[in-house]
Amino acid sequence: MSAAPPLVAPTPVANGTTISFSGNRSNYSLTATNPGYSVKDNVGNDGTTSVAANIQSLVFKDVTVNLQVASLASSIAANDLNAIIELYIAYFNRIPDANGLAYWITQFKNGMTIEKIGDSFYIAAIQDAALTGYAPDANNTDFVTNVYRNVLSRPSPDKAGLDYWTSSLANGKVTRGIVVRSMLTAAHGYSGDPVYGWVSSLLDNKISVAKTYAIQQGLSYVRTEDSITKGMALASAVSPTDTSAANGLIQALIGFQSPPGSAPTPAQASRFLAQASFGANNAAINGVTSSSYSAWIDKQFLMPQKLHRSYMDAQAAGFINGLKDLSQNNFFESFWQQAITGDDQLRQRVTFALSQILVISFQDSNVANYPRGVASYYDTLAANAFGNYRNLLESVSLHPMMGTYLTSLRNQKESGTQVPDENYAREVMQLFTIGLYQLNQDGTYLLSNGKPVETYSSTDIAGLAKVFTGWSWAGPDKSDTRFFGGNADANRDWLPMQSYPKYHSISAKSFLGVTIPAQSAANPEASLKIALDTLFNHPNVGPFIGKQLIQRLVTSNPSPQYISRVAAAFNNNGQGVRGDMRAVIKAILLDNEARTDSTLAFANTGKLREPTLRLANWMRAFDVKSTSGRFLMTSTDDPLSGLSETPMRSPSVFNFYRPGYVPPNTSIASAGLVSPEMQITGETSVVGYLNFMRDIIPNGTGSSRDIKADYTPLIALAPTPELLLDQINLNLMASQMSSNLRSQILTAVNSVAIPTNNTANADTAKKNRVYLAIFLTMASPEYLTQK
Repeated sequence: MSAAPPLVAPTPVANGTTISFSGNRSNYSLTATNPGYSVKDNVGNDGTTSVAANIQSLVFKDVTVNLQVASLASSIAANDLNAIIELYIAYFNRIPDANGLAYWITQFKNGMTIEKIGDSFYIAAIQDAALTGYAPDANNTDFVTNVYRNVLSRPSPDKAGLDYWTSSLANGKVTRGIVVRSMLTAAHGYSGDPVYGWVSSLLDNKISVAKTYAIQQGLSYVRTEDSITKGMALASAVSPTDTSAANGLIQALIGFQSPPGSAPTPAQASRFLAQASFGANNAAINGVTSSSYSAWIDKQFLMPQKLHRSYMDAQAAGFINGLKDLSQNNFFESFWQQAITGDDQLRQRVTFALSQILVISFQDSNVANYPRGVASYYDTLAANAFGNYRNLLESVSLHPMMGTYLTSLRNQKESGTQVPDENYAREVMQLFTIGLYQLNQDGTYLLSNGKPVETYSSTDIAGLAKVFTGWSWAGPDKSDTRFFGGNADANRDWLPMQSYPKYHSISAKSFLGVTIPAQSAANPEASLKIALDTLFNHPNVGPFIGKQLIQRLVTSNPSPQYISRVAAAFNNNGQGVRGDMRAVIKAILLDNEARTDSTLAFANTGKLREPTLRLANWMRAFDVKSTSGRFLMTSTDDPLSGLSETPMRSPSVFNFYRPGYVPPNTSIASAGLVSPEMQITGETSVVGYLNFMRDIIPNGTGSSRDIKADYTPLIALAPTPELLLDQINLNLMASQMSSNLRSQILTAVNSVAIPTNNTANADTAKKNRVYLAIFLTMASPEYLTQK
């Protein structure tokens, strides 16, 4: 176990053999000098600190760096070092921390045997049962089962093996240390075995990661419990064939180097646009490469918003029955028009992300009655995408479509056996602000006795539900008839809900440690303000919302350090303002983990492109045109003939997929990672996507093939497949295509011969080369993973 580290000082302070720093390790660059080190603060005001040769430890806010462990590790035989590291794996399935490893190396050098060290590990496992997974009263069966799982990767031992080892322990024939050493020997014995060789490979890879983490980087978490739990998470990220996910976590902990200050390359610009827009094309790439990431974002912040509601009104004006003839399809038309042709690409992409967090859906039959209302709700998200999250939260809470979807509209105060509807009160906490469990700023759970701490209770829901009583349709009066939906105002589908004091609870409303006192006269606005202020100022909001926005834009598995930096921007934009969405968006898109090319090497980088983004990528990359000018798109829900996803048609308030979804029985699950978009990915949807793209690439999409790509520039490149594929690779994959995939596609494209004696046939062959190159690219797992 790691020793308790010294307290963190507010600025670099030398204290004997230790120097303390005010920020996280990832904020600093650590460079070896002769004979000491140099530590440069890349974020705060610590400047550059020279570290003398006598300094043994650097203490950052989150971790310590042991400067002696590497020398200590090299002082014992490699086999003995591996044996000590393996004890951490066998007993806890964790990567050792540097301080703990240094301690046990010293004990070994002082004469303590590996078996005795192992016995000490078992005692520690029982003492820290809440963190290690051992029961406080663990018996021999528990012990043997844990070792089988940790060393041999078997969820449970075979009966014969279990009986042998438990009886041997019971009658004193073996010690726990001997059991562990025997299991480890067996694991190594599988090396090269065609069936079980992976067991040995997994153990070797965990040892490799342990040496990187504890010896090469010298890392230990400041909090001992973090060294245990996060060491376990690091070990879980290792697979028999890959260490990149675990090494990515280590790199995030020590920090990625800032990308050079020069203008982005075309490939870097394309990668950026995959995160910040609905996809790259040549014009957009040139717009980024001619300036900088930050300048592009600033320019996007100034782009005016175009209202979807205005399009709906314009369409209704041409219908016989006006608004009554509007349908969902009219919204889809407007959505695709703006998503593909809009100059305000950053607003478009962020709004789409927000629509998957603050969900309403056409799938609800009541909401479906108001297509213009849904268009207005989407406008509300767009209007606040670059504003303040507090304003967004209030605008969403008062929008009649949210009131309809989560039933806060027409919600009445308690009376007799009637109690207020709790639907919105529950979801505004669970999904829109604070989540289910209390979080640290880095998005990790705040633990009590090893378990997450819940953010709210049923009592909190009941108290908050009273706040959302007495709100209903807007109109020129506050009559009972209007409250219950009669005498409808022509614009009630988009005007914010108004208060009806008669139906608002006047009793005390207690939630989240706050009590709104009983009111002598109902004051819905005052109640709402206190409630939303309370939610908005909860410390969970920054990491909870920030992480989901990172997941929607950049990567499914952001490091805790990345989340913490984004949450810090949410908490304070640098000018004392909380909830500034512009600061949050910049923090997400300009973070080193989003921009540094070295992150591409790690398996935990990136996300599965969801179907809507794939279609949008194709439309933008190949400059589609709408024959009608309206982009006549309809629902793409059907998994076999469509995409399993249509904007604003989520099956529930939980979106198309959950942010924490883990596909079962996969390497993703084994590595402790999540892949939200995999929740709508299956055999049917994969086949459906391939069929859909194979059809639309040559023929176009939308009603009557209204939307078709312009492949003219690519057809000109078709005689030289290398150049053709370079352009497709740049626009769709940010030039990340592997040499193997490139070779496969080039072979397929070259198999389409271009006749030299027939112009018409030659033109057809050139088009077929283009179609094939695009399809094979978009069908590849490499494209489907947005890096």
